[in-house]
Amino acid sequence: MTEITFSCLAYSKLMLHAAKYPHCSVNGLLLSKASAGKGKDIEFVDAVPLFHIAINLIPMAEIALTQIEREITKQGYIISGYYVAHENYKEASIDKSIHRISDKIAEYFPNACLVIVDNQNVNFTHMDNIALRVAQHSDGKYKPIDIQRVSLNQDETLEICSSLVEGRMFEHLYDFDNHLDDVSLDFMNNSLNQEITSCIRT
Repeated sequence: MTEITFSCLAYSKLMLHAAKYPHCSVNGLLLSKASAGKGKDIEFVDAVPLFHIAINLIPMAEIALTQIEREITKQGYIISGYYVAHENYKEASIDKSIHRISDKIAEYFPNACLVIVDNQNVNFTHMDNIALRVAQHSDGKYKPIDIQRVSLNQDETLEICSSLVEGRMFEHLYDFDNHLDDVSLDFMNNSLNQEITSCIRT
């Protein structure tokens, strides 16, 4: 059966993006190692925050995808998923979250995943469950995956993520919208990546 896993880095950045803009819909990309192939099992190792202003603005998305792909190729990563956190607290529908960006990803990665932040199950200050809904592209459409098939690679991920939010580390996360406003802001979030990675017990 299909297994979808998130590294602490990928899950934390996704959640920090949602925590930074609770009044907005946000979206972003999920990355896997290029060497992982194209099987149905996917391990997301990182996340790249895209937008919080107009998440369906295709021209800006195309610019972002081009720049991001250039960056991640150097690191040996591929785009294998797309995430969305809706501004509507009650909205967690898979169907309403499918955008041209997610369909575009599936053109290049046939088993791509669509990940929705389940707002009603998020407690940013004390996370105790994986507050996501996941669907995987198959036979031309996204099909929901049982949450029992979704896991976190590090046992302490939820604890770390809660601590990062409590410490307001989302203030140090920059999405592509921020980068468009100030090109000096790193949308790959390399400094934040180091901060999160340093929290993981080895």
